[in-house]
Amino acid sequence: MAKAKTGSFYIRRTVNVDATSPALVTIDTSAYVDPADRQGIMIESVDFVFYDSSTNLPINPTGVEAVGVQLLAGAYTTLQPFDEEDLIASGGLLFAGNGNGMGHATDVYPDVLGSQDGRKIVDDQMSLLGLSQSAFTNARCAVLIKAKVITLTNKDYMALAMQTVAN
Repeated sequence: MAKAKTGSFYIRRTVNVDATSPALVTIDTSAYVDPADRQGIMIESVDFVFYDSSTNLPINPTGVEAVGVQLLAGAYTTLQPFDEEDLIASGGLLFAGNGNGMGHATDVYPDVLGSQDGRKIVDDQMSLLGLSQSAFTNARCAVLIKAKVITLTNKDYMALAMQTVAN
């Protein structure tokens, strides 16, 4: 069982989704994670806001386009399969362009993994990755991560640490 050590706070980052090679933003969580005190971080929610960085308006492509973003626990440099245990949250947009419509694809993450409060993390970093189907000028995704620092029982901390090492 996790006990909150802090109230909720937000970690905000922006990742490029304008290229066909993954853009990486590393989020250092070492200030929140402390093995000696069985301290970790609980991700309560993750919001994705896709926008055009030149205007700060919603993305408005002229043709068919797809963009995707993933937030993962640990160090990653490429998008991962959706059954990856370190996947915390992901989101994407699909555009038909030319006024033909737009859709979105999101997941049910953060998954609860036995907790009704959110996803428990004991990694010292998270990876935020963005990717586009084709070159997509000025496409960005702002990611708002609602989290809190938690203290875990010895049993829970060891289980999460072992799972982290196994991955």
